[in-house]
Amino acid sequence: MKRSKHRGHKEDRNGDEPAILETEDLDRQGMFLGGGPDPDTISLASVTAVTDNVSNKRSKPEIKMEPSSGRPVDYQISVTVIEGRQLIGLNMDPMVCVEIGDDKKYTSMKESTNCPYYNEYFVFDFHVPPDVMYDKILKLSVIHSKNLLRSGTLVGSFKLDVGTIYSNPEHQFYHKWALLSDPEDISAGCKGYIKCDVTVVAKGDTIKTPHKVNESDEDDIEGNLLIPEGVPAERQWARYYLKIYRAEGLPRMNTSIMANVKKAFIGENKDLVDPYVQVLFAGQKGKTSVQKSCYEPIWNEQIVFTEMFPPLCKRMKIQIRDSDKVNDVAIGTHFLDLRNISNDGDKGFLPTLGPAWVNMYGSTRTYSLMDEYQELNEGLGEGVSFRARLLVNLGVEILDPSSPEITSSTDVQLEGVSNISETATGKVEEFFLFGSFLEATMIDRKIGDKPINFELTIGYYGNEIDGLARPKKGKKGGGDGEEEETDLIHNSSDEEMDDDGDLTSVATTPPMKPVITDRNYFHLPYFERKPCIYIKSWWQDQRRRLYNANIIDNVADKLEDGLNDVQEIIKTEKSYPERRLRGVLEELSQGCSQFLALANKDQNQSGRTKLDRERLKLCMAETESIGQQAKMMRTQVKKSTVRDKIKLAQNFLTKLRFLADEPQHSVPDVFIWMISNGKRIAYARVPSKDILYSSVEEETGKDCGKVKTIFLRIPGKKGFGPAGWTVQSKIEIYLWLGLTKQRKDYLNGLPNGFEENKLSKGPGMPCSPPISLTYMMKQIFQLRVHMYQARSLFAADSTGLSDPFARVFFSTQSQVTEVLAETLCPTWDQLMVFENVELFGEATELRDDPPIIVIEIYDQDTVGKAEFMGRTFAKPVVKMADEHYGPPRFPPQLEYYQIYRGNCTAGEMLAAFELLQIGPNGKADLPPIDGPTDLERGPILPVPLGIRPVLSKYRIEVLFWGLRDLKRVNLAQVDRPRVDIECAGKGVQSSLIANYKKNPNFGTLVKWFEVDLPENELLHPPLNIRVVDCRAFGRYTLVGSNAVSSLRKFIYRAADKQANNWTTTEEMVVVSLDPEPGFKKMETVVKLDSRVDFVSTRK
Repeated sequence: MKRSKHRGHKEDRNGDEPAILETEDLDRQGMFLGGGPDPDTISLASVTAVTDNVSNKRSKPEIKMEPSSGRPVDYQISVTVIEGRQLIGLNMDPMVCVEIGDDKKYTSMKESTNCPYYNEYFVFDFHVPPDVMYDKILKLSVIHSKNLLRSGTLVGSFKLDVGTIYSNPEHQFYHKWALLSDPEDISAGCKGYIKCDVTVVAKGDTIKTPHKVNESDEDDIEGNLLIPEGVPAERQWARYYLKIYRAEGLPRMNTSIMANVKKAFIGENKDLVDPYVQVLFAGQKGKTSVQKSCYEPIWNEQIVFTEMFPPLCKRMKIQIRDSDKVNDVAIGTHFLDLRNISNDGDKGFLPTLGPAWVNMYGSTRTYSLMDEYQELNEGLGEGVSFRARLLVNLGVEILDPSSPEITSSTDVQLEGVSNISETATGKVEEFFLFGSFLEATMIDRKIGDKPINFELTIGYYGNEIDGLARPKKGKKGGGDGEEEETDLIHNSSDEEMDDDGDLTSVATTPPMKPVITDRNYFHLPYFERKPCIYIKSWWQDQRRRLYNANIIDNVADKLEDGLNDVQEIIKTEKSYPERRLRGVLEELSQGCSQFLALANKDQNQSGRTKLDRERLKLCMAETESIGQQAKMMRTQVKKSTVRDKIKLAQNFLTKLRFLADEPQHSVPDVFIWMISNGKRIAYARVPSKDILYSSVEEETGKDCGKVKTIFLRIPGKKGFGPAGWTVQSKIEIYLWLGLTKQRKDYLNGLPNGFEENKLSKGPGMPCSPPISLTYMMKQIFQLRVHMYQARSLFAADSTGLSDPFARVFFSTQSQVTEVLAETLCPTWDQLMVFENVELFGEATELRDDPPIIVIEIYDQDTVGKAEFMGRTFAKPVVKMADEHYGPPRFPPQLEYYQIYRGNCTAGEMLAAFELLQIGPNGKADLPPIDGPTDLERGPILPVPLGIRPVLSKYRIEVLFWGLRDLKRVNLAQVDRPRVDIECAGKGVQSSLIANYKKNPNFGTLVKWFEVDLPENELLHPPLNIRVVDCRAFGRYTLVGSNAVSSLRKFIYRAADKQANNWTTTEEMVVVSLDPEPGFKKMETVVKLDSRVDFVSTRK
């Protein structure tokens, strides 16, 4: 989120940069921690612990917005069929069919040969989301004697999925032999080999042609098979048994027009859904029977696939569909990734799963004839609501083809299986979900000013439409009981009474009219009264799975933060990064040993599956080895080896993240919906494990019982790309999920100082959760935002520049900076003061843990609306009324914050933030704002002295040589180029090259300009180089641009004058820029000769 993690609160030194300990200080600490002065053994605990009094009330917001899957991308698959060998058959005329999905292409036919040579090249183009692409199957089959009249007989075929090719190095297989086998007869063995090249290229990938191997190597067929690394050459046939027992929680579909028509004609009032399950695996499709009109279908069937093992396709697609005479629609989709449910190590296990419930997510549960989010049900993109859950069991059995009783064909079979006992998936427990909305701001003005409310759902609980079917107490998800369940139609209001008079759920907040914040956003006026919601739900108690995932996730989060810290120390050239890395590795090995201690509990719990046991073994073995390696590495960390060790630690991180991904679901995810005037506008999805409570701290989810800032997004296709980057609404929400019997502490993490408001009930009734909280304590603050500058912003205009301004949000207020024209490194130098900011809660808590500030950067266009360029967060430094304004914490220092645009970084912002409490004497007690007075800028206040950097005059000299290798721009050649160089708002232009073809060198060589730069070299803005082509009639076209991010290496230091004898440094810079998507990248080599004279005149 932020460059230096968090602001230092207590231990800031009065130095140039914040929150960094001086070196001698580290030495003292080193002696203190390492037990001795040997510098190679000292390790440092987390920097956050040193410089921040960490508070536990708020969790870190997610800065990256866009879900990456689901957006269509251009792909090209090229297949070269070179030759065939050892094809089995007599008097053959073979041809090869290349098939991807529904596309088929054929080679020519070679007459009477068993070793045909083709060398034919095929190209397939696709424009689909990555998930769809990677699941497509590439099938090579050899057919013999096909002609116009006969379809030919299949000799053998080979298949693998596109994802396997894409994950291979360079996204390709080059000159490899595909082994053909006959799908009709699995005992027959190898039917021949086809030599081919396969390449998958996505838009933007670079294509490398592999080096030629000598011919004799390629003729070694066995050594060059078309299989990825680590897959054995001799693959065996195996049976994949997928048992499908039953589903529950299917969305109600009887609200459609069709339902009323049917009812009118037939007069029956049945459940209007005929579900069946369809499974796609390795290019084969299996289906269960259709259960007519049933919302709680019970199939008890198994689908059997026969396929090679290990299969060359990674995922099995399981889909519940609604059978219909006109068109079948998907209700929900789940992908089983075989890598997550098997392990190919020595102590590994074959793919296995369940019996366990898998949760399916997709479009909203309201049924309409035209479902605009239908593709979400097909498994594209992130589901925006719970659709159903399915009870499945997967087993794999390796076949012995020689045994007589095995049928030799690979057709998919469907068989019945016996019913499964109710307790097989675990004991049903009552879960309790509590949420409190503390703030809802940044609501997009486009939504309109109709009343807005929020809805929380977990699975099929909490949804108004499904408010009908409620389980009886203590009986859920079990064979015979399911029929009566639907009969329990209570009063279908949102608040439902339970047997003991306790309310089961209040799932929506009361509607409220939004209030204008500024011309782009609304907010909801919650002020001191914060609405709450709570839902009771019943699920199988499989918390152990989530707990183990949480422990690993917590270890991984700590490791990630620590590695970011170390990289930050290296980047800002602070001393002793190796000590911090030792601290990180120490924490990692402790975390691993904690996992080993905790993970083995609850072993005899009901509903544990084979996969649970195997995964536990795997996780324990892996974490143990990671912990030991980390211990070893800690002793080897020296200053010289820091970078290599960081790389190794990154591998640990990927491994831990893989282990934390639990394939068997238990409690479904929680969805938060913003509803305006009855219409669903935007949503957020919170994984249930993140908010799950446990009495053991390490097992608790990272956001459980904490205030989290969540940005709501547009659902479905509309949320891709720039539309999805704008925030629909920002909410501050407190969430807690746990068993009802654990719920005594569920309010503990809320900011203090509130009273609970409950629904009035008769005397002697059990205590129910609050429906809202009223905060009795209110603090008034003034927020000062010191926006100094930004660097390396996104180029939003076709000129390669932007006209940036920043919009700052805090609580229910927002302000904007001025717009600076034509720059990627704006220096706003502006102080923004937010008066009378009201925050609710205790003063001390607000001091330690203030709410976050959101800063968004926009590009101002002359017409139309401003274009979004990025977003970042910050926490202010807080001064209470009774504290002194002075070192070490005040005045705050400027810091760099990383800006994100979607999922990509888009520059950095240099700013400082302070939140000052207004005491009983009003604003008289606040520190004065003393800015430099010589700036005539009207009402805009500059950043005050003491916070703004001290500037010195520098002179930048540039020696222009010439331009080389300029590519065409918009199909026209570059004829009269010029180079513009800019730094901190000042700059210089090279002389014009009159005719680039004749003489690509500049006439005037040396130019210089003077500029004011901060004395602290880490705060220097980059030097921007742009090449433009001057066309006729005063038109300019951007050819390319480049930013030299660090000027430090060019700074001329007088002390080296004698030693260096005025050597100059030459710099080669490669400029590449996409002026328009779809054009080839242009590269321009720019030769800079930079000698920067230091002119010691102070301003």
